[in-house]
Amino acid sequence: MPEHDANPVAAAPPSAPLPSLLRRPQFFAYWSGGLVSNVGTWLQNVTASVLILELTHRPVMVGVLNFATFAPIFALSMLGGMLSDRFDRRLVVIVSQGFSMAVAAVITVLTMTNTIDATSLICLATLLGCSYAIAKPALAALLPALVERDEIAHATAVNTLQFNIGQVAGSALSALALAVGSYSLAFALNTISFAGPIVSMIVLRRVRMPARASKLDMRGSGRAGLKLLLNSPTMASILVAVALSNASVEALRTTAPELVDRMPGLSASSAGVLVTAYAVGATIGLLSFSWVSRHVSPGRVITAAFAMQAVGVLATAAADSLIPAAVFALPIGLGFSLNIPVLSAQLQHMSTEEFRGRVMSLFSMAHLGIRPIFSLTAGALATVMDARAALALFAVFPIVAVVLVGRRGVDAVDGGRPRDPAGRVDAVRHEQHSEDGTPV
Repeated sequence: MPEHDANPVAAAPPSAPLPSLLRRPQFFAYWSGGLVSNVGTWLQNVTASVLILELTHRPVMVGVLNFATFAPIFALSMLGGMLSDRFDRRLVVIVSQGFSMAVAAVITVLTMTNTIDATSLICLATLLGCSYAIAKPALAALLPALVERDEIAHATAVNTLQFNIGQVAGSALSALALAVGSYSLAFALNTISFAGPIVSMIVLRRVRMPARASKLDMRGSGRAGLKLLLNSPTMASILVAVALSNASVEALRTTAPELVDRMPGLSASSAGVLVTAYAVGATIGLLSFSWVSRHVSPGRVITAAFAMQAVGVLATAAADSLIPAAVFALPIGLGFSLNIPVLSAQLQHMSTEEFRGRVMSLFSMAHLGIRPIFSLTAGALATVMDARAALALFAVFPIVAVVLVGRRGVDAVDGGRPRDPAGRVDAVRHEQHSEDGTPV
């Protein structure tokens, strides 16, 4: 049963979570594998966005590409969570990342032979999104097996740090590769990067996983996971906040090529600078998370973080040159990186081990699966009006989130409890049984 009597997110953090966690061999293997993969992923994302704009000369196609990349996360994350709760999570990651490596190799070959077109790029990006949707819940559900319970929020922040370092390094490498005109180099490096999580899962083969339901019946297990959400207003509030935190981020990524292209003396190939600036802001937020969480309550962190995103979006949209735009993109990343560790950790604390994969699949759906809608909307608005106006409109989402957090979200992240914590999980467990009626 989940433990609801304490406020786990508000627990006192370790004095130096970053170095202490990374000194642990098992966590470092997990973290470094994700870092290598994320560098390649952002090489792929930024390079593919510039390539499709070059192939089509239509900003909306950048949104379509991002939609194709992230839509499978919404459609398939629950399946990934079910597989994560049924099979060895390490094996789920290895198989899915091996598939991604093969798809990335195809993109590299097509680019190298100059046979890539917009349709094939979008289709292959969709396959990469499908693989990620399967792997993400398994990776997230592995985290509590590597750290103590009161370290989950900080482990999430440290783990998210590798995502942002990957954004900085991957976006910068993309800009470098595009500066020498080599799309295929960026895609080749992405292909190699999938070896990172595969190797890390092999290293973690000796980690003892917590006992859970090895005989989970896949039939109905997704429905049980959704019922868990529907019966928990607190969990639903957290997931809504996670979804809204992505709006300004995705708008920036989608409009960046067109924003930069309209600046005097620049072209879309410099879009990586804005994405890198956002990632730098996010990295600053994650590095400061330990200090912030010791001095500010989680609810106030969330409110301030959304406010920073709104200000950053409006200021970036108003900028007419690259350096100011890059500076103003920093608070968008800063706010985002302060949101996610608090919200993710609360979900981890609310879930039991047998439901952890499915709970984190819901997090993946809110965190990444909603992004295609934001991306497609931003791309369409940038085509109808212009990129600056489209980005400015997305300031509405963090403003709405601030209102929602003020009314419900503060209670949720400051230790709010589901209306019926015992009955909620017991009702779901009641539906989880094998053919002979034995509870699983």
